Amino acid sequence: MADHCVFCGHKHLESKLTRYIYQKEEQLLLVDHVPCLECTFCGEQYFEVTVLKKIESDYLAIHQQQKKPKRIMQVAVEDFVVAA
Repeated sequence: MADHCVFCGHKHLESKLTRYIYQKEEQLLLVDHVPCLECTFCGEQYFEVTVLKKIESDYLAIHQQQKKPKRIMQVAVEDFVVAA
């Protein structure tokens, strides 16, 4: 895993639990309490490959109805439009 932020170069990365948003086409899976390293300066997050593979595996199991999600929530979608 990274020892510095490749985005901003800052050397302080902190272990955290975060929310990860997995998207495949129009389907979303929100995963809470995902371990990561986060840059304390810019907020860039780094994830272990095993963590990302687990999230993808869980998504596929839920999508194929082999696993039930903890909960289902409604999400609003809006296009960004600059007011003239």
